[in-house]
This record gives sequence, C-alpha cells and structure tokens, in this order.
Amino acid sequence: MKNLIRKILKEVTNPYKINWEKPNEKYFIQELDELLGNEMRFDKDEFFHPQNYNLIYSILPKTFKKIAEHSVNSKINDPKEIKKVLVNKGIIDLMDDWGDFRYVLMKDKESQEEALNLFRMGELVEWPDELINTTFYMGKPSKVFKGHPDLGVDKTSSQMIKRYKDIEHTGGYVGNLEKFRTAAKEKRFENLPSPFVMALPSGGREGNNFNLIGGHKRSSMANQLHIPIKVWFIDLR
Repeated sequence: MKNLIRKILKEVTNPYKINWEKPNEKYFIQELDELLGNEMRFDKDEFFHPQNYNLIYSILPKTFKKIAEHSVNSKINDPKEIKKVLVNKGIIDLMDDWGDFRYVLMKDKESQEEALNLFRMGELVEWPDELINTTFYMGKPSKVFKGHPDLGVDKTSSQMIKRYKDIEHTGGYVGNLEKFRTAAKEKRFENLPSPFVMALPSGGREGNNFNLIGGHKRSSMANQLHIPIKVWFIDLR
C-alpha cells in the first residue's frame, strides 16, 4: 500500500506530463524502418529464431521469401526451402548488401502491407517499471551509455540537458527533454507517439522478456524523469 501511495504522489506532483498516443497508420508507415529496415528483426535472436520462425513466417511470408531469394540469388517457392535458408541465421550472414536491400524491402508494397498488418496487432497498454526493466533497449539512459553511469543521477530536465550536451550522439535525447521541459513550464501534456514493444515466443534479447523496437529516446528520457509510460504492445507469444 505504501508503494502504491508513493507512486500516486509521484505521478500527481511530477511536473512532466506525457500523453502517449495510440499510433495511427501514418505513424506505422514512419516506423517501417524499425521493422523492415532493421537487421535486428531478421536475426537468429528474433524473427529467424527457431521458436519464432513459423509464427513470423505466417505473418510475413512474402517478405521472408524475398529475403531468401535475394540471399541465394534464385527463385524459391517451397516454404520448407525458404525456412532452410533463413532459420537460425542473421541477415548479415545471408547477404553482403543489406545496406542497399533494406531500402528495396521498405519500398516493396507487399512487404509494407505485411509489416503494417503486424503493427496493427498491437494495443496501447501501460508499461510499469517491472516491465521496462525486462525490455531490451528500454530503461534509463545509463543502460545504453554504459561508459557514463552518472547519467542516472540527474533529477530535472535542465540538469540532464546540461550533461547530455557534453556527450556525442545525444541530440535526440536532448530534443525530447526540451519538449518535456517546455510542456512543464506551460503546465500541459506533451503529446508523443507511444514506443513499440514486441513479445516473441523466444523472449527478448540478452535474457529479457520483451524487445523495444521503436521509441527508445523518448521512453528513456521519460523513464529517467519518472513519467509513466504507455507502449504499443505487439504480443506474438
């Protein structure tokens, strides 16, 4: 009961407020690069994992076929042959031109529609600390910037902005902090697209239960500032 009361008080008194929006079709399209253009999806730890392969193939059959055919430079019509090419592999093992092929995949209408159908399987849900802590690539920024453990000590957006400006590749983090800060000064909610989280039968990467597949910067800044988080949860278990 005490923990619940403490949690409610934090939420009420926290000056930073976010309205996590349910993603629309336009946003799904913007996030296609995280699904069709990210080599981490087409990997033995995710879509090509033996425990996940059959399920994901049933959702993305044409996409899998295109990847398999490109990797062997030949037509393949038998699903068993496609599986033999892809299962337990990584996209980098399958081809040396992924940097170019990813754009072909993202522009392909059939693959786009399959990916959008996968996105549509999600729902907007609250994502408390106990779930954040077991979601790959989600959580406080010190989890990602392992050489900067002091990133977790700041308690306000102004303190964090000052520290982040001295670290490379943190522009996106600073941009979100500035949005939160402006909204707090104006005593309003900042409207942001919800992060995307996926659950696969095999679990998440590196011993986690879930994988974050979009929205790392805004969710990590929100988590650092103790702002409640909602995610677009795609449960494929």
